[in-house]
Amino acid sequence: MRKLFAGAAALATLLGGLAFGATTANAAPADDATITVNNAQDGHTYTAYRFATFDNAQGADGTATSVEVNTEAAWREVVYKAADVANGDAVVPAEYGTPANNDYSGTNAAAYVATFDAATARKFVDELSKNIPAGQTGAVAENGVISVNEGWFLVTDTYQSGEETKSGKSALVATQIKNGANTFTKLALDKEDGQGDIEVLGVFNAKNENAPTPPEKTVDHTAATVKVGDVLNYTIKAMVPSTASGYGTYAFTITDTASKGLDVTAGDANPFSVVVKDFDRNGDKTLAADTDYKLTQTGSAAAADGTTTTIAFPNVKDYAGKTIQVTYKGTVTKDAVDEVTNKASVKNHNGQTGEGTPVTKKLGKFEFTKIGVGNDAKGLAAAEFNIKDKDGNVLKFSQDTDGTYYPDANGSETLTSSNGADTLGKIAVRGLAAGTYTVEETKAPGDYAQNFRATFTVTIDDNGGEGTLNKDTLGLVDTINKTVKNVKSITELPLTGAAGTVLFVVVAALLAGSAVTVYAKSRSTKRALTA
Repeated sequence: MRKLFAGAAALATLLGGLAFGATTANAAPADDATITVNNAQDGHTYTAYRFATFDNAQGADGTATSVEVNTEAAWREVVYKAADVANGDAVVPAEYGTPANNDYSGTNAAAYVATFDAATARKFVDELSKNIPAGQTGAVAENGVISVNEGWFLVTDTYQSGEETKSGKSALVATQIKNGANTFTKLALDKEDGQGDIEVLGVFNAKNENAPTPPEKTVDHTAATVKVGDVLNYTIKAMVPSTASGYGTYAFTITDTASKGLDVTAGDANPFSVVVKDFDRNGDKTLAADTDYKLTQTGSAAAADGTTTTIAFPNVKDYAGKTIQVTYKGTVTKDAVDEVTNKASVKNHNGQTGEGTPVTKKLGKFEFTKIGVGNDAKGLAAAEFNIKDKDGNVLKFSQDTDGTYYPDANGSETLTSSNGADTLGKIAVRGLAAGTYTVEETKAPGDYAQNFRATFTVTIDDNGGEGTLNKDTLGLVDTINKTVKNVKSITELPLTGAAGTVLFVVVAALLAGSAVTVYAKSRSTKRALTA
């Protein structure tokens, strides 16, 4: 009931990090052997269960070309059923034995498994892992090495996630094989994806790596807020897993996601620099685009989801344990609303990801409605303003299609209250950094008084968002309703609080002026009468 599996290529199909490796053993079950777990992860337990033995290995120069496979008695039923499921419930060929009355003692399905292709073998491994026979304890890896007797093994991977024990991908691993004086440490097989340069028996790549270390993302702009037009220098630092060294090739990906309103378009004006930090005694190693990595971008600063930049490295094996640093620029655009965010993530060879902490910069804004008197009490168009920063510099703005103003070095110093039906009198400004801004009305519309125009300040704090309007000396600013009033005469000025005091001062000044005029005229009259 033993099946000779020729060419041993079937063993190469045992997927996902399943490989064959070396040790010293004999065809007898008592021969000692080892299984080496490449890329063994901290906190993972690797347990080897022998489900089949080998006999009559044939080959030359240490490389086996054929070997007989015998299913272990305790595993015959579960191996037969797992093989049956893996092959789509097709009938297991009679040459491997047919169970009678649930008696599987005459079967040898492990030899049948040796003929499976890669996809079928993977299904077999997954199914077998669910049905390990009762009483099978297996041998546990210590320091990445499992001490076993020669044979064919199912190696499971378990680890703790909080209080829960989870299972990773299992592997099928054959030890080295002895036949008399001959010791076979290799099989004649094609390399399997994920196996890299492993072709010796008793070695396999663990496919369940721990999640990669999240990348570090920083920006050179220390202030909590930014304004439209600011250019930010970003840096990503991503550590290549040390396990990469155990692979023939190890793919690694850095992904950068910039929000709407942040232009990170790669090009001559914004070259992405990619280096391996402290690569050797000469220092950093600069990597070449399209050779060492491929950079692609989707989206844009104007898109709702922003821009996604992917930097894919086909092979970082030589950089295992090193840090890859990416630097580039991001420009805050008029599409930014309340904040711009930028975050980085990494993906290892086995598809696991590490999410970095987003870097967020806030933007400030404010708005008010210009109102007049009478029919203009709900909105007044055509009033003109300028805005100064804390140093007294007049800022320039452009107007977006929605009517809001945003900072633009090529724009205008004049902001005009809207004449729109739904936005009558409105002035809305966005894209500002934290600070105190002075808003000065430079021209009152129509027949409104030019000598009673408002000047007031707006404060935006480090949280960005809506700024706070502060009162003016004439009492024209309503900080609660966010309106700024124009009047046609002095009598329409507010009469309460500080504004009322100002009005009385103005009236007093006018009366004092009249008194001086009357006094001067009376003196002239007196001189004329006494002449």
